[in-house]
Amino acid sequence: MAELVEQMMGLSWSRITPPETTAPKAMREARTCYDHLAGTVAVLIYDFMQAEGWLEADGSALTLYGREQFLKLGVSLSAHPRRKACCACLDWSERRFHLGGEAGAALLIHLESKGWIQRVAGYREVVVTASGKSAVQRFFSS
Repeated sequence: MAELVEQMMGLSWSRITPPETTAPKAMREARTCYDHLAGTVAVLIYDFMQAEGWLEADGSALTLYGREQFLKLGVSLSAHPRRKACCACLDWSERRFHLGGEAGAALLIHLESKGWIQRVAGYREVVVTASGKSAVQRFFSS
């Protein structure tokens, strides 16, 4: 009996496909999540930071090296933040993490001040400019 149930479970499981999102492509690519960047671009940046040792393994803090890299980019961070300095924030479209906390907010402000991203007025959608795509490639890819 148990074998029959296992076979049936195997058949039904193989037919389950992950749900496809109906969110617009631009929204999945880049948007704000509260006060920080989210979407495909943000997940790629987070993955790079994790792989290169900018973040603690659990994503709860920047490493000393990570703080140095933020300074090299020109991103200023508070020595005594009033909230979490850094956190892993689950991205709803990618089902992976992007950078939240003070570091995530500071990075969003920096990207916007450089003209690498532009917010869409009245919406969470963010447009990554041509120079922004180049900068993300230059600073956040191995």
